[in-house]
Amino acid sequence: MIMINEHRHTKTYRNEIKFYIEMNEYKKLSEIFKSILNLDKNANENGEYWIRSLYFDSLYNSDYYDKMMGTENRKKIRLRIYDVNCQNVKLEIKNKYNSYMLKESVTISKSDATELTKGNKEVLLKYNNQIANKVYYYMSKDFYRPKVLVDYKREAYISEVQNVRITFDKDIRSTISDFDIFSNKINSIPIFEHKTMVMEVKFNRFLPSIIKSVLSNIKSDKSAISKYCMSRNIL
Repeated sequence: MIMINEHRHTKTYRNEIKFYIEMNEYKKLSEIFKSILNLDKNANENGEYWIRSLYFDSLYNSDYYDKMMGTENRKKIRLRIYDVNCQNVKLEIKNKYNSYMLKESVTISKSDATELTKGNKEVLLKYNNQIANKVYYYMSKDFYRPKVLVDYKREAYISEVQNVRITFDKDIRSTISDFDIFSNKINSIPIFEHKTMVMEVKFNRFLPSIIKSVLSNIKSDKSAISKYCMSRNIL
């Protein structure tokens, strides 16, 4: 289980690159990254861990349309867990500034996360936290509600050099009808017909040359991928 420190909030500016990856290419890349990077310590015996995100959007779906129209400065608001039995939940704002990403997060309780999915944003005020207050402001101003729940398995490799993190997100499934984030009986559907996955590359200022060399040989093109928007487009 991934442990989350209660009430802690963080801000991190990062570069982010994304690719659609097919199975044959994944197998080659995975073997390369295993040899030059470290596997994430949260991985299970299969080298993966599970993630569930519940995305919120405004009454008029402004975050969705900002992404679809390619607006340079945009955001997404989500709850994130790594185990349905967890007691703490990440509340995140993922801000995008062209190719740069700033993820702001604060930990809230399981009961408050449940209240938030029901529309009770008032629970955020008791944290006396800048990020919780910012989410409260957005939700009050533009009537945010749950829109999509997304599950997937993540295989992650890391390097301390420039804080590089390379992830393969597999078996991505979603639903727009069930927002019980702590349920283990979600009726979701896959967002890809074939064994396609999403590879994300995150780093601070620059990529080490060895990783840049590996990425230069990828057959797939870089793409502005959003699991939230992909899910909404197919459901």
